[in-house]
Amino acid sequence: MLKLKLLIFFTPAFLLNLNLKAQKVIVDNSVQYETVYDDPYDINKLYLLIQPVYGEVFSTSTNIGFGMEVDYYLKNIMDFQVEFRTPYARATDLMRDAAEKNSDALNTPKRFYFGELGVNYHLVDRNVSSKSKFVLYSDNFKKFNKWKTMVPDYIFVPSNLRRIYGIRFGGLAYQSSFDVNQVIEDQGKSISIIPTSDENQLSFYSNIASQGFFIGGSIEMIKNIAINFENLYDQTANDLMFTVFLDLLILPFTTIEDFQYISETDMELQSISSDIIDTNALGFRGGVKGKFNRAIGFGYSAEIGLRPGIKGKGFYVMGVFSVPVFGFRLNKGDTSFVN
Repeated sequence: MLKLKLLIFFTPAFLLNLNLKAQKVIVDNSVQYETVYDDPYDINKLYLLIQPVYGEVFSTSTNIGFGMEVDYYLKNIMDFQVEFRTPYARATDLMRDAAEKNSDALNTPKRFYFGELGVNYHLVDRNVSSKSKFVLYSDNFKKFNKWKTMVPDYIFVPSNLRRIYGIRFGGLAYQSSFDVNQVIEDQGKSISIIPTSDENQLSFYSNIASQGFFIGGSIEMIKNIAINFENLYDQTANDLMFTVFLDLLILPFTTIEDFQYISETDMELQSISSDIIDTNALGFRGGVKGKFNRAIGFGYSAEIGLRPGIKGKGFYVMGVFSVPVFGFRLNKGDTSFVN
């Protein structure tokens, strides 16, 4: 009888204790993991960014196209960037397309392009303590719904963060067609040398080419951590390389073609000097860039600023999507995460 009473007393207590332990697992949302590597200095040295699409809203000439970028990291001293962009075709180079269809000038409309070669010198390159976010659960993963009450949506893992304060400098150049009539009207001028009023209605387009320099600063943040979860999850990584930059643009070498046409009055070749168009040599830009320290990954970038060239026609907003991004170590080692 005593044993029966003890059994009756301890059994509910035992079951209650098990229940409390089970609830504790859910409440704590504890996730077991091990760090595979955590070294933001052990990154790929060379990156090749294929850019199948970019879009640029530019006051001088809006365009959509493709490009390419190459990034190279020289130890912990500096990194180099080379990039080039151009429209897919005339139809996506809107000002050149308009010039081909509407211009009365004899100038051949030129394709838009943008090229840049830059260096980022590492003034300060330090490692600081940080945390990395790892997503464990998403409503997009319907087949894992049964685990929703057992794990958190994400966890933060202690990690290293490489923070680089750099000074940027280099050269850049661009070329574009533009609407002469619109520019002259916006600048409050007129083409007074045209001989007849009928010819005041002519539509003129010309070309601009500008070259110069940039100098500015940047902050780059690099994480390179991979962890292994026990049981439920595969190895995952947080290896984002994210850069914020601000540059002063100095483009003193700007050339605008004189625009020529055949006069309807005497059928002779007329030429109008481009000197009537005001230009400026100073501008600025700010932007962000992101890519991943992987053998094959993707990247992105966005910029906004005032590009020197035609006065009052420098505002632009640009976005680029890079895929694939190839990463090359160029030495022994195997800590770049492979998707």
